[in-house]
Amino acid sequence: MPNLFHALPTEILIRALSFLPGVDLESCKFISRNVRDIIDNSALLRYIIATDLARVEDNPHSNLSISEKYTTLVQRELSWRRFQPDFVQSIDVDYHPMSEVYDFTDGVYFIVPFNRPWLHYLGLSTVSSRALAWSHIQIGSHHTMIDMATAIYENDLIAIVTRSPNPDLRRMFRLELNFWSFRTGNIHPLASQPTILIELTSLLYPSTSFEIMGDLLALTVTHHDSEVKLDDLVSVWNWKTGTPLIRVNAPYKTHPSVTFLTEDILLVPNNAQDTFEFWRIPSSSGDDMSNPIHAIALPPLTIGAWISSVSCRGEPTPLRLSPSLNFDRPFRTSPQQNIIIFYICTESVFIDSFSLTLVVHRHSLVDLINKHLPQVSPEDIQQPLPWESWGPSIARWFVSNGTSTRWITRSAGQRFVSIPSAAAQSPCPITVYDFNPCNVAKMKNYLENRPNPNMFYNDREEELGGDAVYIFETPVRSALPYCGTRSERAYDYDGVLMDEERLLGIKIGPFNEVLSVDVMHFG
Repeated sequence: MPNLFHALPTEILIRALSFLPGVDLESCKFISRNVRDIIDNSALLRYIIATDLARVEDNPHSNLSISEKYTTLVQRELSWRRFQPDFVQSIDVDYHPMSEVYDFTDGVYFIVPFNRPWLHYLGLSTVSSRALAWSHIQIGSHHTMIDMATAIYENDLIAIVTRSPNPDLRRMFRLELNFWSFRTGNIHPLASQPTILIELTSLLYPSTSFEIMGDLLALTVTHHDSEVKLDDLVSVWNWKTGTPLIRVNAPYKTHPSVTFLTEDILLVPNNAQDTFEFWRIPSSSGDDMSNPIHAIALPPLTIGAWISSVSCRGEPTPLRLSPSLNFDRPFRTSPQQNIIIFYICTESVFIDSFSLTLVVHRHSLVDLINKHLPQVSPEDIQQPLPWESWGPSIARWFVSNGTSTRWITRSAGQRFVSIPSAAAQSPCPITVYDFNPCNVAKMKNYLENRPNPNMFYNDREEELGGDAVYIFETPVRSALPYCGTRSERAYDYDGVLMDEERLLGIKIGPFNEVLSVDVMHFG
């Protein structure tokens, strides 16, 4: 049989091997020297291995050749590992917009000016020679922007939450969803209801958090500044039809944020219970959605401690690539493999605040649900899975006090970025963390032979330090491996944002106005 295998034409062998995942192709190199040479000399097979190791998905519609895709991917991974951007651009921000309402994803940076009548955006380049120019979309003279989210490659969509006067009730405002086409700057043609009423509110600036995935939009509304403790709202809409699939009111400050775990499961933090809940998304508005399908608990808090806020992000969203998906990159991060990052602010009667970051892979949470959900009875749903039963081996805690956390768009794929909050006054290095297990193994092997003070890895279980003793009832341990790189240069940014290809260094002024933006492109 081995002789027959080796007797096959090389083209047939490459075709057959191309159906294997990259990790299996690596193993096939040990079959024989001939097979190893075939794999090493095939651009297609080397690219399959590289995409598997980098946890990215190929874009078959890209104009690049397989060899060009492979070279681009290898260079990108090397640039991130070494913190060596291939170019840096500075963006002029002449009108000094406010920095609270913004978005940064898919290579487009959105910001809103001080008086909020326009949405300004900048399409960022993959080459340094292209000049950058601002564009804008008018949102209406009587509308104030509250928040926004985008799905540029998926649906050419910009979704905007606006507040406008209510003509029927004085001192009440209409909180609405508006759907725009990024390409044309007009109302989105696929939205049967271009404006959807979310609720009436008495607050000028209610807090919102929302994400878009395919035809679905998930939204939370909270009222932090309300003298009357108004209920939170969690809703899921089919934005194309305007159909509400979920609409749940919860007590004040219960559900501050939301993210898609899978295409039909929503991850909803519950501040009141110190848990993460998983909600099944109904296929139609008539389906029952009365309870979470499962919940997992955070480490138990000590007496006198509480969680004041949780925000979460998993970029990109877990939408599978489809033949109609239009994007120009040769590959994109696999959403099933990326990290979900939770920014958690805690308080205690003993300390003012203690900020934490929790990182876990999306697939680890999905595996957790698939493992435990069949064993959960309706009575058990009210008993969340304890932290010690799920968390230590698949998650990693970081103390975030002293780091810039005002912007949530600091993660993409399996990486997240951090800079000290004091950097604006005293320049500091930027740190990029990487939770790809293949990159952790590479970094470990590299540093064993060539120590570098700006590179690091951690594959040990460690106890959460800092003021955690004032927050948690017992020591909290976590062991998710990671590696990272610190920039050799120090920067004076107020914050750093991230997408799959680049970092944005942001400087702001005393009135939250954006003064300047530097773009670091890694590929």
